[in-house]
Amino acid sequence: MKNRKFYIIILGIILAVIGCSFILNNTASQEKLKIKAFYPEAQKIKLVKDIADDTFVSLNLPAVKRAYEVDGVIKAFVVSCVGYVGPIEVLAALDDESDELKGIEILNHNETVGYAEHVEENWFLERFKGIGANKYLNLVVLDKEKPEDIIQVTGATVSSQAVVNAVNAAIGAYQYKVRGIEMEKVPDVVSQEIWENDVNSFVINWDGGSQRIDTKKLKDFEQLDMSVVLINTTGTKTPMKVKGPSLRTILEKQGLDLSKFEGVGITGRDGYYTMIDREKLEANEVILVWEVDGKELKEEEKPVRVALPNEMGPYWVKMVSSIDLYEQISPKEVDKVYMFDALTGDIEPYYYEYYGSKDKSIEIGKILNKFDFVDEKGFFTMAASDGLIKNETISIVRQRYFIKVDGENAPMNIAPNFKLGMNVKEMTHFSTTKDAVIFPKSMEKVVRTKEIQGQQGLFLEDVLITSGMIWEEDIALNVVNIDGSEILLDLKELSNYYITYKDKNVYLFHKDTQLMENVLRIEKR
Repeated sequence: MKNRKFYIIILGIILAVIGCSFILNNTASQEKLKIKAFYPEAQKIKLVKDIADDTFVSLNLPAVKRAYEVDGVIKAFVVSCVGYVGPIEVLAALDDESDELKGIEILNHNETVGYAEHVEENWFLERFKGIGANKYLNLVVLDKEKPEDIIQVTGATVSSQAVVNAVNAAIGAYQYKVRGIEMEKVPDVVSQEIWENDVNSFVINWDGGSQRIDTKKLKDFEQLDMSVVLINTTGTKTPMKVKGPSLRTILEKQGLDLSKFEGVGITGRDGYYTMIDREKLEANEVILVWEVDGKELKEEEKPVRVALPNEMGPYWVKMVSSIDLYEQISPKEVDKVYMFDALTGDIEPYYYEYYGSKDKSIEIGKILNKFDFVDEKGFFTMAASDGLIKNETISIVRQRYFIKVDGENAPMNIAPNFKLGMNVKEMTHFSTTKDAVIFPKSMEKVVRTKEIQGQQGLFLEDVLITSGMIWEEDIALNVVNIDGSEILLDLKELSNYYITYKDKNVYLFHKDTQLMENVLRIEKR
């Protein structure tokens, strides 16, 4: 009987060894096929045994899991670095003749859908091709200034850094095994300094005070439990059942009255920001959600996320790190309404690569510099043809914030921390407290129009009101073109003035008569 048990145990061990061997061999076979795609002329591809056990590699390049010889030279590496959710496994192929990366492929990852799945898109992977393998790569947010720079996936900093770390480990292992060069240590996890690590609390700030809220204590407040639908600007609808206290309830416990504030600014751990004005605060409850569909939030959405029923996705901030209460917001008193193309014609465009599409874009900071005065306490407001209105702080839009003017959904706001679907697409206009800028082609979708000489004529009165300009009877309205020529409008005839848009030029009409071309702005006098 004892012998029988002994044989059963031995048989089990043998089967386990055979099973593991089969899995490893199968994995190696699949990886060899992928490596062959990088080296189609290769005669022999061989797995290097126990490279991860090499002392230098294990201590300094822990992301290296496997390596392969290609025709006798170690050129391909399977490397793994922990991203936002879990490990991202990468195949990196190198060229020993040019000392360059031939390319990379994402073998496996568990990153969040909607945030980081783009790390396996070709447009991101292409950024690694042909880059020198004698230096470590460097992740950058926007501009590639050095050959070793890799522009991150927008809104996926941690996942992008994990891929870069993995590739750097492959470069380090290649230089060590092939060139005999010991490069610096590369971690197999992304430094917590790259993203805010506090997933257990958030802070509420107001003039004269602040309060940090522990998410565990959220359950002690009166709860809202309701079914809502998240609608992104891409049109995606996501029904969900959310649970959490309202911001109003939490503030009441602090002795604060939400109705006394003009607006609320909400910032996520990824740097995303939105402002909710008083009108929206009065129409909706700001729900600080800790449970979705009966389950606690995923780690990548903690500490809380915002649900704002009846408002679109850009207001539904995830990973809330801070909430700022504004007692005063400078009111909008728009005095000038500019035509976008005429205003920005002398600004050198930047060809911004956003989710694989590289389109002509204009930096907002350079537009703001053209205005006579910008109230830093006011807000930068953007409006879309679908009715979405979004506010940002002036300080945020001054930094690395662009208006994409070509390509899909243009005009559209884009920035390094802007996830696709949270944008204001097909923008009709944007404004500061004193100045507004319109996009006539989009504006014609939201104002009354009339055909004039084969073009869509936009009712000028509608355009000005939609842009935020309000005037009294004793105010004069003046139209100025790019050459400085002016026309004073007859306010009694305001309903008979139109503008048309053709070849990036705006024309002013009174009824069917053209009065001016190359319109730059309409201003109050």
